[in-house]
Amino acid sequence: MNTVYKWERYDQYKTLNDRVGEYYDTVHQCLGSALESALPADCQRGLDIACGHGESTRLLSRYTNTVVGVDSSEDLIRIANEQMLGKKFEFECATFENYDPGDQQFDVVTAAWYLNHVHSEIELERVIAKIKSLLKPEGTIALVVPGEAFTSGRTQEIGRESFGWKQAWYEEKMEFTRGVFAYGDEWIPTTVWQPIFLMRLLNEHFDVRSWDVKGTMVREQRLSDFDVEPPFEIIYGTLRPDGGCPDGRCPDGGQA
Repeated sequence: MNTVYKWERYDQYKTLNDRVGEYYDTVHQCLGSALESALPADCQRGLDIACGHGESTRLLSRYTNTVVGVDSSEDLIRIANEQMLGKKFEFECATFENYDPGDQQFDVVTAAWYLNHVHSEIELERVIAKIKSLLKPEGTIALVVPGEAFTSGRTQEIGRESFGWKQAWYEEKMEFTRGVFAYGDEWIPTTVWQPIFLMRLLNEHFDVRSWDVKGTMVREQRLSDFDVEPPFEIIYGTLRPDGGCPDGRCPDGGQA
């Protein structure tokens, strides 16, 4: 009988076998390295969007004095709170759209596997605008997103064999591939935004960069059976001090 891995059991799925564990260790290593390279030593407050049971929040806490994790799942927030991680951590059950921190702002905002649950360009632009509004001047973002290779035939084959992934894609455009994804028996609507498209959107507001995931995998001898492009990307950057427009010019050609 197959196990039904719903979101509240996502932490169990991540320890399903050594290959799954190695994959997520690699993701976290790349995200942590990007954060370490981008954040100042005196980073005070962080926000982790779609924090789940708090694994990515714990990673972010290495680089901040306090950290807030937000997720729409009551079950996952309950699991996060039951870990009794200490006063440094705060977890709140809310969609990111409805999350309201009052007048608090953050030095850094992270989001792992969140943007693939945002399914329209209008929604995507709203999410980016809200992240920007929550950041202090020259604050930092770091995002984990599916890479272009995530939907490739080779990745799907490896995913089925090693990770129990299932994918079914029904719409493909220049900006995204849309379909459903499963890591158990629950199919999840998924939009894989092209990383270069995401980076161009973000570059209107952030000095955006991409972590060298391939180099990390090769240097550290991680995921040796992935002899194709990595199935994930780390996109990160700092809020521009010029009002969010590259070179001081807004996308419509005006001045910031």
